[in-house]
Amino acid sequence: MDSNSNFDFLIIGGGIVGFSTAVKIQQSGKSVLVLEKEKTPGFHQSGRNSGVIHSGIYYKPNSFKSQLSIRGRELLIDFLKLKKVPFRLEGKIVVDTNIEKIEHLLERSKNLSMEGVKILTNQELSDKEPNSIINQGLFVPQAGVVNYRKVTEALAEEFDSLGGKVEYFEEIISIESIKGGKTLRTKKNKFQGDYLINCGGLHSDRLAKLDGLDPNVQIIPFRGEYYTLDKSKSNLVNNMIYPIADPDLPFLGIHLTRNIDGDIEAGPNAVFAFAKEGYKWTNFNFKETLSSLTYGGMLKLGKKYYKTGISEMYRSLNKKAFVNEINKLIPAITTKDIQVREAGVRAQAVDKDGSLVDDFMFQEGLSSLHVLNAPSPAATACLAIGEHIASKVLR
Repeated sequence: MDSNSNFDFLIIGGGIVGFSTAVKIQQSGKSVLVLEKEKTPGFHQSGRNSGVIHSGIYYKPNSFKSQLSIRGRELLIDFLKLKKVPFRLEGKIVVDTNIEKIEHLLERSKNLSMEGVKILTNQELSDKEPNSIINQGLFVPQAGVVNYRKVTEALAEEFDSLGGKVEYFEEIISIESIKGGKTLRTKKNKFQGDYLINCGGLHSDRLAKLDGLDPNVQIIPFRGEYYTLDKSKSNLVNNMIYPIADPDLPFLGIHLTRNIDGDIEAGPNAVFAFAKEGYKWTNFNFKETLSSLTYGGMLKLGKKYYKTGISEMYRSLNKKAFVNEINKLIPAITTKDIQVREAGVRAQAVDKDGSLVDDFMFQEGLSSLHVLNAPSPAATACLAIGEHIASKVLR
């Protein structure tokens, strides 16, 4: 590609949010270039998650998450049907020993106009999940599963068919604002455009700083560790069983999901990662770890949740402790029945007060927009996020 060519929009990041945004803007007739440092679309968060199509029931009403996940789910399902990407929408059961929490979620589903959500007890629950020891839960029919790496690839193909351009193996090392536009330099090339959109996920805070912003948050990487149940036990779960999440922590706790290939996955365990791309305990990046651990917000977060952090780390290093957590939902699983599967790393924005930023977060710069927090359910909401960004930047 001629590095002197000028694009209307430069998008950093070839994940699911980057390509959803690129498709939406390219559809408007503008010229878009996506720059991705890896060799394929969806290499990081987009291709390493639980694969759940979220219903949107958990999120605070009127938050970005609530609005965009419900709209996004509808857009996503239309896209999956159009592109013939396999998915299942069989619903999930949200469980808790406290019936008031379940009733609260039921009430929220009514406020969100979600149809078919109902409380199941005893025999009704047994009919859905005969191997679960939980005796009350909320059935949410709007949830399902898909392979988000395949969704990201389908979006990349759609973008290409619209005439969009993608460059892989291009890691951004500098961003300059020149004559109202942007010049992006990589180790090999330079690229020019009128407007920049940062969908850099784990690296979005660093990229915002390269663009001269002082974001009020820092991305802290948390590794999500999963296990797959042995095939001989895959009849123990029919669909999805979720505990009700702690409202103070944006992590959902360990849940069971029958993925698109029919395997049962348990997870995620959420532990601090010692690198932005720290998919194993052995992945260690001194500079990134130092940056995380010396950040004031992280120190405050650690003080608040050190007990939770210790228990997550213990469960990460002790298979039996992980199985004990699964046994709270399904009793018939032992340590011999689970194998480690590929982990993911969640890019979690933490503010200077030590709070985990719960909602999607966008910040505008000079001829630029930065997506500074797009954790779960961003994959479900991707097309609505793309639509939201496009409506902002095309104005």
